[in-house]
Amino acid sequence: MTSIKVAIASNSLGKSASGHTLLHKLEAAKLHGFDGVEVAIECLEAHASSFSQPSRASRLRAAAADVNRKAQELSLSLIALNPFGAYDGLIDPAEVESRLEEAELWFDLCRLMRIPIFQITSCLYPIDPVRITPDVTKIAANMKLLGLLAQKYDLQIGYEAPAWGTHLDTWQQIHEIIMLVNLPNVRHCLDTFHISVKEAGDPFNAVAPIRPGGLTNLRQSLDELKQTVTPNQIAYFQLSDAMVADQSQVGYPRRDLNQPPYMTQSRNCRIFPCEANRGGVLPALEVAKAVFDLGYTGWVSMEVFHTDMWNPRSSVPDDWARRGMASWREISFHCGLGRHTHGKL
Repeated sequence: MTSIKVAIASNSLGKSASGHTLLHKLEAAKLHGFDGVEVAIECLEAHASSFSQPSRASRLRAAAADVNRKAQELSLSLIALNPFGAYDGLIDPAEVESRLEEAELWFDLCRLMRIPIFQITSCLYPIDPVRITPDVTKIAANMKLLGLLAQKYDLQIGYEAPAWGTHLDTWQQIHEIIMLVNLPNVRHCLDTFHISVKEAGDPFNAVAPIRPGGLTNLRQSLDELKQTVTPNQIAYFQLSDAMVADQSQVGYPRRDLNQPPYMTQSRNCRIFPCEANRGGVLPALEVAKAVFDLGYTGWVSMEVFHTDMWNPRSSVPDDWARRGMASWREISFHCGLGRHTHGKL
């Protein structure tokens, strides 16, 4: 069996806007035993701002080359670039073309960083719904264009449905599109947070954070997953849990009372699985076990978003990398992965 390798998201190790640099975050990931890092475009953009090239694209390319140099120095894999969005359901051909041009820049950044996975989310808030369609035929046509372009760069597309997606918000809907696209490099990006919260969660309910019947709904969904999705249809697998969110968003760094409830919880309250002592409330571990029971042995990534990421203290990257690896050890134990995993187990 191929060993499962574990990564952590760069923006789960502190916000660049709060002074946490991408190069420091790579060092923290390596120090705490991670095999790889998924690179958030916001972290790369922040690193690029320190370069003097005349255009955004040239600064990003210079930053990508520098990040690749650092990763090679650390013997650390860079596994994904994300999150690309505002694309799959677009109606206007000119908008589709514009986003494909941006995607091709990202593909080149992936080449420079030796990244194998380009991650895209379904269209979501705050995109104007009049710009996008729920028509699966049109969405699949757009995704096929993206997938064919990605093939020229030998890239996988990891396609994800956030729980608050405007038209696509479940793995089942993503699977329908993947089947219509019918390209081997267009695959799922599965996420324990999105699946568990969509099927079972109540983001603002501190008394009952799991909806009545939620666990039944989730288990039915996971049974369907086991019968529908094969391991080679998964680009990679992201792992997180969440605490209950504050509906009024008091003290949240990016306050937006118009955003969907799942988005409020995702932005501010996501923590690692097996952190019930820190307020984790979702059945994320059930989702993890279901995916590993499929026989999935590809990349996994610890991906969380929390208000603490905005704290400027210098220990943020180390604190969250340490917690992420501790969570992975717990997940590995509970899912019976044992010796088939990397990281410091």
